[in-house]
Amino acid sequence: MTTRGFTFIADEPHSGALGDGPTPTEYLLMALASCTAQTLRQYVDYKYDTAGDITVEIDYHEPEQEGAERYLQRTITLSEEPDPDDLKVMHDIAERSPVTLLIQFAWSVRTAFVGPR
Repeated sequence: MTTRGFTFIADEPHSGALGDGPTPTEYLLMALASCTAQTLRQYVDYKYDTAGDITVEIDYHEPEQEGAERYLQRTITLSEEPDPDDLKVMHDIAERSPVTLLIQFAWSVRTAFVGPR
């Protein structure tokens, strides 16, 4: 795959092997995680002198029961504890990040913030 002069490999695991690159689904999850982190980074860098680290993990939840909801669980970890009002703003910003808005047409994205690790 190529875009704007960058070349990427996408692959699916076969016969237990890992493959030569991330799967298309992994690329989608990485897009959501990186977009969320970059969007939040722009906000915290504007708002604070030092904001610490932002880590975003995305887990795909496939329903085990027929009719259950399929969704992505986004967990955002901040290395520093923000003010509760700022945390609410950050949650709203994460919910409006460009890739979140794009994929919400197809899936539910649930966001949770956890304390510093």
